[in-house]
Amino acid sequence: MIQILLLLAVFLGMNMGASGFSISFTPSYGSGLLTRTKASLFYMIFVLIGGILIGPRVVNTLTTKISQASFGAYSGLIIIISTALIMFVANLLKIPQSTSFVTVGAFAGAAFYYNKSVNWYTILKIFYIAALFCIFAFLSTYFIKKIFYPPRNSNFRLYEKFSQLESKLKKFIIWANCYSAFAIGTNNIANVVAPVMLSFSAKQLCVNPILCILPVGLSFGIGSFIFGKSVINTISKEIIPIGQLSASIISFVTATFVIIASLIGLPTPYVQFTTFSVLAISSVKDGFYLTYKKSVVQKIIFVWIVTPILTFLLSYLLHLVVETMFIS
Repeated sequence: MIQILLLLAVFLGMNMGASGFSISFTPSYGSGLLTRTKASLFYMIFVLIGGILIGPRVVNTLTTKISQASFGAYSGLIIIISTALIMFVANLLKIPQSTSFVTVGAFAGAAFYYNKSVNWYTILKIFYIAALFCIFAFLSTYFIKKIFYPPRNSNFRLYEKFSQLESKLKKFIIWANCYSAFAIGTNNIANVVAPVMLSFSAKQLCVNPILCILPVGLSFGIGSFIFGKSVINTISKEIIPIGQLSASIISFVTATFVIIASLIGLPTPYVQFTTFSVLAISSVKDGFYLTYKKSVVQKIIFVWIVTPILTFLLSYLLHLVVETMFIS
């Protein structure tokens, strides 16, 4: 079963990697600074670094603080299957989806099966902090962008300075995207590693999380090569074309919020933070009403709401089926 679990973990990592890649390198790719291949390579390197340095904190939250239940040896496998299926569907729909919310939903579904022993305080805390950071990401991006856009007499000198530093600004944007990939590594890799660690614990195997983080980080990079193209086009082309200045704002605002959450050990939705920043840019340029009326925006919001619930139900039902048919 461990071999199947590891194979599914790689598959899940590839799907999560595609979704995360679409967000972290939207600025560089959307503004034409990097090809998709170069962006994928940078993405894989910095995701690994973030996962190794800070990722274990989030792994600990998922495996010990959502529930105190004694999970079955097959629970990690079911959580992986539930999360992978939902993420795969989201990628087929070309919707960047929060890996953290989906994984939390799968863990909660498993915990609910085991005597309903869900730590709802931790669940609510995760969603509350995420909602708060989404609002902060939108507002901070919106007001920062308003300083520069539209061009007017009061900000003319700013544009002069940016035009003089154009080559440095391009390098800054690329490094900002690498910072974003680092942020994804600090949080999202845990979503794959935690179910694997759960199964190892159930079998009374002591494994260092870093040993799981390394192959999972590589699978994130592979996923960005294989699945990344269609998803990154959705977020960078269909909502609003991304300019260079907007790119740097998005990268730093969202990545900083994710790293803060990771440092306190909370799974958090990098995808949502960045998408809200992109929506803020669109709102400055097109207005709130026209931004919300875009069909892709409405589809994204709908998928975000539904997928954690579906993952919760799928995880719970799979536990019920396995326990009834194979264990009892």
